[in-house]
Amino acid sequence: MSEFDWRSPTAYKKMQNAEAADFAWEYLRRNSDYQEDYRNRQKIGSIAAADATFRQRWGFLFAADPDQAFDAQTIFWAPEVLPTVLRAGWRAAEYSRPYDADVGELSSADLRQASDGWHAVLRLAGGTHRLWLQRLPARSARIVVEIPLDTDFDLQARAAYRLWSAVGRRTLAGSHSSLPFQRRQRLTLAIRALDGHIEGNSYRTIAVGLFGASQVPERSWKTHDVRNRTIRLVQTGLSLMRGGYRALLRRRYGAIEGTLRAE
Repeated sequence: MSEFDWRSPTAYKKMQNAEAADFAWEYLRRNSDYQEDYRNRQKIGSIAAADATFRQRWGFLFAADPDQAFDAQTIFWAPEVLPTVLRAGWRAAEYSRPYDADVGELSSADLRQASDGWHAVLRLAGGTHRLWLQRLPARSARIVVEIPLDTDFDLQARAAYRLWSAVGRRTLAGSHSSLPFQRRQRLTLAIRALDGHIEGNSYRTIAVGLFGASQVPERSWKTHDVRNRTIRLVQTGLSLMRGGYRALLRRRYGAIEGTLRAE
């Protein structure tokens, strides 16, 4: 289903600036079970809002089109799978000057109502920020962020600071969603390997496409490191596609880092 030529690194150039949630979507949209679930809902006209079963299974508030990449649509991840979705409210400005972040002015593609309230996706200062509100704020109201003292406090605090930096036009702080360059490169390589596998290619063919024919030996292929590396990449891609993408959303890399580290 991929629109990319998996043999070409330049075809995946957009992934150089992808955030963790973007990678999560790119893996999930390659999942045939998700594609089938989406198509079935599409046939009966039930793709606007995700019901409880769909939300629990895939982690979405609204069904996302698997034919569209992360930068071609707005993905509304449920707060329970993406801890950087900030629970927010509002109150009238009192003493300090409120920042200009009028959620009500967002387009319908970036602001949608679900059964549990309003969900907004803001793109500010080169980053993506997500808010969850019980009701829309009045114009010029002060946005208030609620951060529970739980196991995700550090992630939410950093996300709140990142949003504060963006609306205040400060230098954007490091974020939960940002990925180190090397990890982003390895995740991209795993997507390419996965696409080659989905296309039905052998490990040898995938290895040639990823690393070049000169790196793939004619002899001793079955015991060669390039073969082992290719298999690890395919297995990593399959694992992320089949549910491991949730680890990317929560920045829990332990389950996948062992296979990625060696690449």
